[in-house]
Amino acid sequence: MSNKLLLEIITPNGLIFSGHVNDVRFPGEEGEFGVLPEHTSVFTLLKGGIIQFTKDNGSSEALVINAGNVTIDKNSIIALVDGAVAIEGKGGDVAKSLNSIRELLKDVSDSNIIIASVEARLS
Repeated sequence: MSNKLLLEIITPNGLIFSGHVNDVRFPGEEGEFGVLPEHTSVFTLLKGGIIQFTKDNGSSEALVINAGNVTIDKNSIIALVDGAVAIEGKGGDVAKSLNSIRELLKDVSDSNIIIASVEARLS
């Protein structure tokens, strides 16, 4: 049994993350869900929200997406998303991230809830 997942997050502009992670949380069409190693195979749609994952080194990262889909196999995950912005909380990067996130989510119906969640993470 492997204790890591290979996660790839891809936008139309290319690969934005590829690496081994311990766990991932996705904003699914039916609600948020988590994935751990040895997960059963699944294909599902993603709605606008936050993808959060714990990297192999133990650090956490999060991306805001506007929509997409994800294919999960036993120990690999491929998320194809229309657009993504990393959540960054360092000094002036916060305002830049929030502006990019607002632009990304302008056509997403629950965008105010997602933005509030991002702001809470950054504060």
